[in-house]
Amino acid sequence: MTDTVQKVQAGLVFLGRKSFDIATITCALADTLERLGERVEERRCDSDTHATVRAQRLACRVRIADGRALPRIETIPAHILELALERDAADEARAETSSETLIAHLLAGLQATLVPDFVQWTDPRAVLTRAEFRAAIANTAAMPMPVRPAAAAARHRRKRLPDVESAYAQLRTQMPGLRRKRAHDRVEEMRLDALRAAFRDPDPAEIEAMAQPDDIREPTAPLRLSVWLMTFAIGLFALPVAAALAVINLLRGENMRLASQTAALTGMFMVLAANGQIAQAAHLLAALGG
Repeated sequence: MTDTVQKVQAGLVFLGRKSFDIATITCALADTLERLGERVEERRCDSDTHATVRAQRLACRVRIADGRALPRIETIPAHILELALERDAADEARAETSSETLIAHLLAGLQATLVPDFVQWTDPRAVLTRAEFRAAIANTAAMPMPVRPAAAAARHRRKRLPDVESAYAQLRTQMPGLRRKRAHDRVEEMRLDALRAAFRDPDPAEIEAMAQPDDIREPTAPLRLSVWLMTFAIGLFALPVAAALAVINLLRGENMRLASQTAALTGMFMVLAANGQIAQAAHLLAALGG
């Protein structure tokens, strides 16, 4: 890992022996990331205890490890399900949803089904009981997910969750030395702010600030150049389609998936036209739609 990659770790702690389905856990994490607006590109189970979910600009790694000594727990746990989010520092700075907010939602989604005994937050010494963690989301029927601006504007603002602060205040009193160290206090305040933000809807002012079109532009110059080359190639066979794709490239950004799908559809209709099957295809689509 280079210095430009930021890593945030948390986990679920189980005192008793438990069997895990790593494939189900991987799919649950991927589904949660997609609901949070991340474009998941890969779901991979490396073994019965290791898995990776990759989104466009971050990686989520899962590891089911044997227990070890943890604060607030008198016995050695049987298992610790460790989550780690890795994202480039530049992407973290530009992201609308911070890594700590993402991992808070991932933990909340897993704890509802796996029922751990404790939840380990991003500081190794910050161990919450399941009841303390659930108290942070007890005021809503389901933990609110960050929503896109168009959807957020149409929803009523829900009550914020003050129990997050009380749970963290109780936790800090049980971590010796933190209150005497200003640097640690500042870090804890930042973590509390991130956790509080994970459990609330955005303010109207935040919604207006975020009301910008989604940028679908590919992250690297070679990929963007490939999209333009594909656009020019489509123009050799279907100029109006290439012109529309070029406008999208200019307004929204170059996207390889969109360009590939456009090329595939253009080729399919060219083959249908060459064989005189356009009318039959239209009739079939109309029959399926009816």
